[in-house]
This record gives sequence, C-alpha cells and structure tokens, in this order.
Amino acid sequence: MPTEPHLLHLLPLLVLAPLLARCGAPPSLTEHHRSARLGADSVAVVTHRAERAGPTYINVHDDENTSVQAGLDVIRRRGGRVIELQHADRRNIIFTLDGTTYEFDPNRMFTDAGAEASLRRYGPYSEAAFAVVRRFADDLIETYDLAALSVVVTLHNNTEGDYSAKSYAEGGAYEADAADVFIVEGSDPDDFFFVTDRTLFEKLKKGGFNVVLQDNAHATDDGSLSVFCGKHGIPYVNVEARRGHLEAQIRMLDFLAGLL
Repeated sequence: MPTEPHLLHLLPLLVLAPLLARCGAPPSLTEHHRSARLGADSVAVVTHRAERAGPTYINVHDDENTSVQAGLDVIRRRGGRVIELQHADRRNIIFTLDGTTYEFDPNRMFTDAGAEASLRRYGPYSEAAFAVVRRFADDLIETYDLAALSVVVTLHNNTEGDYSAKSYAEGGAYEADAADVFIVEGSDPDDFFFVTDRTLFEKLKKGGFNVVLQDNAHATDDGSLSVFCGKHGIPYVNVEARRGHLEAQIRMLDFLAGLL
C-alpha cells in the first residue's frame, strides 16, 4: 500500500521515536534555595536534588566550581543531592556584625577551636562573631541531618602545587594528620580522596585512586568537616581534584557512588 503524501514528513519521527524513548531526556534536578543569616548578611544554601535517592555531596567553598559541576553530573545519572554554599564566588565567607566586618573559612567552622582560629586568622575576632559562625555551622549540620548520614561526602578543588595527596606523605606539611597514604605511581597527586574510614581507604586504594586516611585520634583540630566527622565516628570522604580536572573528578565520584 503506497504511503499517503501527508504522512511522508512524519517518517523520520516514526523511525526515531523508539530510539528517543529508550534514551530519554536527561534527568532533571530540582533546586531549593534557603537563606542562612550571618549578622547583617546571609549565605544562600542551595540544594540540587535528583529524582532518584542517592548520596549527599557538600560544597562549602564557592570558588571551587569544578567540583560542583562534577557533583551535578553524577547525581543526574546516579541520584542523590548536592548541597552548596553560595557566597559571592569566594572561598571565605565575609559578614558584618554590629558594624564590624568578619571573615572565616566555611570549612573551618565545625568545631570551637577551628572557628576561633579561622576568625582570628582573617581579621578581627569577637565572642559575638564566634557565636554567629558556630551557630551557622550547627544549623547546617542539623537542617540537612548531616550527622545521620551513612557517609558525608564533600566536594573540593585545589590549585597545582598548593595542596595534594603529597601534602600528607612523608615530609609533607600535613604528614602528622594522616594515618596512611597511597599515591598511584605516575598519577596526578592533586586528584585524591581524603577519608576518615579505613574500609573506604582500602576500597579506594584497590580501585587505583590516590587516597589519604585521616588519623582521627591525632589530626589537628582545624574545624574542618573531616575533623568533626572523625570526632563523631561518621564516615567521611573528600573528593578532591585540581580546578579544571572535571573528567577526573567525575570518574572519582562515579567510582565512589558505586561503592556507596
């Protein structure tokens, strides 16, 4: 039976329809924006959530955008959520309280010692500002139930020659904070995992990735989320890669998601 002329233009769609149905559109993500107050200022806490359940990934430094891109790519395919702090594309958070401007590193706010040291490092210090920073950190943990997660995963980026797995090896600046270090021969040490759990360390090592195990008993209390998790017995993984190493960081996250 000859094809009707008015159906000829539909043939390509009829042929492609089954293929398109199998491939499907890229899974969409929902975004939830929440404003967290710090004195006279605020920080946006943005949650990107996939339709499927999966791990929680946290980004606290707003200038480490390669890691956020990698996290979003992975949750679109594997499920989960990415929580990021947005604060003017800077590493540190700046806020004003009672007419005074304060600055701190948001990955140094999860313990009293860390929050105080960070405020003193970057500018003026006051007990009132300290209370604001600690309340902000506790609110983040409680609102997103981080302490109840089976594993806390953070997303970070570094710059070449500044910070790497070698920083924890013999002679490195942070040698005393590490219980074990594994670096793949010929690899880029800027791309590495930092964990608080021996089992995860061994699995990532077996997978052929650079990985550092924190010495939870003796690590310097710098207020980082890894120290907080180490103190409370919460498995923690930092997925660290050099800025711009998007493919490498996606590969690391894909492997980790398979473990989790």
